[in-house]
Amino acid sequence: PKTWKRWATADREPIGQWSFGRATLLGDAAHPTTQYMAQGACMAMEDGVTLGEALRVNNNDFIKAFDLYQRSRVARTARIVLSSREMGRIYHAKGVERLVRNDLWKGRTPERFYDAMEWLYGWNVNNCLATD
Repeated sequence: PKTWKRWATADREPIGQWSFGRATLLGDAAHPTTQYMAQGACMAMEDGVTLGEALRVNNNDFIKAFDLYQRSRVARTARIVLSSREMGRIYHAKGVERLVRNDLWKGRTPERFYDAMEWLYGWNVNNCLATD
């Protein structure tokens, strides 16, 4: 290219508290992530559906619904944030680490790459709320 544009990609350490009284966070406000797993928009949509379900089962009691929503989402979104961070490190490996990465991935079919991401696709509205 004739010019180079540089942009920052950043995430934040996962947090366990998204709700504060009658206000809660969702999407990137709650769990910003890097792009390496392409899950940012998916997480925001899952948040919205889960929040809606939490409000429904708690008869629109915001305090109870926000607590249920938060407990239902924190672990999954933290896993995505941390996994995406690791994928970025692996994708951009240098030196010996790059050789190890290439050796580990050598000969894998495309399907084998997706097997490691199977947990991402198990989310649905019927199992979105925490049961503890």
